[in-house]
Amino acid sequence: MALFLVNSLMTISIIGFYLGYFFRKRDRNRHRVFNSVGILANLIAAVYLLSIKYLLGGIAEHQIYPTAPEIIIHIHRFFAANALVLMLCMGYLGWKRKRNLHVKLHYIFLPLYTIVYISGLFLFQSKPL
Repeated sequence: MALFLVNSLMTISIIGFYLGYFFRKRDRNRHRVFNSVGILANLIAAVYLLSIKYLLGGIAEHQIYPTAPEIIIHIHRFFAANALVLMLCMGYLGWKRKRNLHVKLHYIFLPLYTIVYISGLFLFQSKPL
């Protein structure tokens, strides 16, 4: 159930980010709303995952099991942390209306976040191997 919740929140976030990207020139209000939903869903999932891992006994305690070697999981987490920082920077820059840097960062953020999202779907499962 924990993995389903995390994957659902991450799916909401990636849909929000791509809908926000779609509306970036057509309707700035929708752009803000969809990206805000994406950020909120991602932050809830990240806090939930970190709480499970470090405060609530570990991910295996909640029936989340890695399907790859530990080094691959660490690489995934490294890029996920970078995507999180980029997401927060982009949100801040958009909020402050610093458009030039905000626009430049989306060229890095969207592909990176998409790769992290897809790899997360394959790197973890809810049943032990």
